[in-house]
Amino acid sequence: MTMPLAHGHRLAAFAAETRSATLPDEVVLKTKIHIIDSIAAIVSGAALEAGIAGQRYAAATGSRAEASVIATDIKVSMIDAALANGMAAHADESDDSHETSQTHPGCGVLPAALAVAEGRKASGRDFLNAVFLGYETTIRFGEALSPAMSFARSSLSCHGYGPLFGAGYASGALMGFDAERFRILLNYLAQEASGLTTWRLDDAHTLKSYVFAGMPASNGVKAAALVASGFTGSGDVVDPSDRNLFEAISPKTQPERLLHELGTRYKILETDIKKYSVGFPIAAPLSAVEEIMAHPGFDASRVEAVRIRYLSDWYKVIGDKNRMPDLNLRHCMAATLVEGRLNFDASHDVAKMQDPAILAMGKRITFLDEEPGQDRFEARVEIDCGGQTYSAAQGLHVLGRKENPMTTEQVHEKAMELMCTVISEKAAREAIEIVHAIEAEPDLGRLIATLRPVR
Repeated sequence: MTMPLAHGHRLAAFAAETRSATLPDEVVLKTKIHIIDSIAAIVSGAALEAGIAGQRYAAATGSRAEASVIATDIKVSMIDAALANGMAAHADESDDSHETSQTHPGCGVLPAALAVAEGRKASGRDFLNAVFLGYETTIRFGEALSPAMSFARSSLSCHGYGPLFGAGYASGALMGFDAERFRILLNYLAQEASGLTTWRLDDAHTLKSYVFAGMPASNGVKAAALVASGFTGSGDVVDPSDRNLFEAISPKTQPERLLHELGTRYKILETDIKKYSVGFPIAAPLSAVEEIMAHPGFDASRVEAVRIRYLSDWYKVIGDKNRMPDLNLRHCMAATLVEGRLNFDASHDVAKMQDPAILAMGKRITFLDEEPGQDRFEARVEIDCGGQTYSAAQGLHVLGRKENPMTTEQVHEKAMELMCTVISEKAAREAIEIVHAIEAEPDLGRLIATLRPVR
């Protein structure tokens, strides 16, 4: 009787098969869309505090020139490039997310895949498949770990753990790993796994970017490089029949979710892309206020009072204590009403939080707890304006959620706006075109070249 493969062996076999697999057309397109969205996050984030911190660190290492720090002329080791680009990828909250896994897959997977693909001169097709594998691995580990990791249950953060495994497996794919080396890689990734929710205590985006992206991306590349150099490791670190990663974290983890419908249910298809470059809990209130602002006769200059009814727990994350503009609900709502839309500058320039007009509008905003039966993602907004009361509600499926996805054109529009803050419009369009035909690229040289800063 043949015994079924243990968890780690099954995941490793899937990873090895994915390297050369022909992916379904819808999966290929969705992967390309997420590559574009994540690259846009890296490019725009390169000009922000967290991105600049990553660049400063990378430049100071003096490491071997293998891979590019995006939107700069810096070339460093694959590990250091992954860290720097990861810091940029989550610097502005524009990166994608996956709800049930509590992860942001792209900001961890893309920096690792870009660095290793460039350093190893991998083909565009290999890069595409590696990114897909990275998303699949990130989300599956996140879903297995998330029952024990949430703001309510634990100080451990899925945002740090999940992307580590995705970045590591994407790197391993680009280094040509077979199933045995993917299994060994799990042992090293498990040793690297870490991340605390204490990033919430910071009043800037640097620590958060490190936990969500810089740390998992660089540690994933490092672990893969160790195995590629010949490091060995026996045992199946995720097999629940023996001492394992999940047992070490909490008995509330669900290891069976790691392999559920593996190879038939594609997790990247369930991943959200943000319309707004803000923390996702802010999206629903923004959508509701935009609906009100589009009402005929509405004049924001005559706003008297704004009431936002939302899940009270969200205010712990996006309330007044948060001093980051893209994670402060009052600021984002006030800036939208004053400026007509929430553009990139308004949600990322800390000085805007002291703008007199935005501050004055913010004082008219009141946060209210949710009503009985109100969905935790539903936001209800009322605005008293010019003697009338306007109201709107945004339910669970705000634009960008998997149930209400952005179109390819909408993702392109968002990516152009973000990238053009750092590179030229021509270069941004060329980058998008290259990604859509990435299978034809012998390596990532042309793509990386388009992402250099404007001269």
